[in-house]
Amino acid sequence: MGEKPGNGSKAAAGMQVSWVAYAAILVVGLLSLFSLYMGFINYPDNTDVAIIYMFIGAAGFAAIGYMLVRGKPASAKNEPLEVKKVEVFTTLECPKCQQKRVRDFKRGDYVFKDDEPCTRCDGMMMITKIARKKEEDGKKKDESNWL
Repeated sequence: MGEKPGNGSKAAAGMQVSWVAYAAILVVGLLSLFSLYMGFINYPDNTDVAIIYMFIGAAGFAAIGYMLVRGKPASAKNEPLEVKKVEVFTTLECPKCQQKRVRDFKRGDYVFKDDEPCTRCDGMMMITKIARKKEEDGKKKDESNWL
């Protein structure tokens, strides 16, 4: 009830999901084994029913294989995703005097937005480029990639 998010409640929820998945695999496996057994028992007397039983058993084992291959371990679900930090900058240009200025990106910036007054003339500076600084070979370069 009054459980804080940091007390491992996510880990417990991840464990419950994984146990449910293991229980489903066990049930499907047992039903598949029973179906294959029924197929082999009925094979000499009634081949049509036996083939259906064997097909159901094989499909069950194929489903188990798919669940095991596509499933993720419970520990991987609890690890936070790593977000790569990138430096983004905004280029401002005055249409009257052609003065250019580069500053850090601010939320709400978009290209062709009239942003700040020009320090050289009375015009408004317009955002002409939003780009990020590219890293190559462990060194930061001032080359930019368009976003």
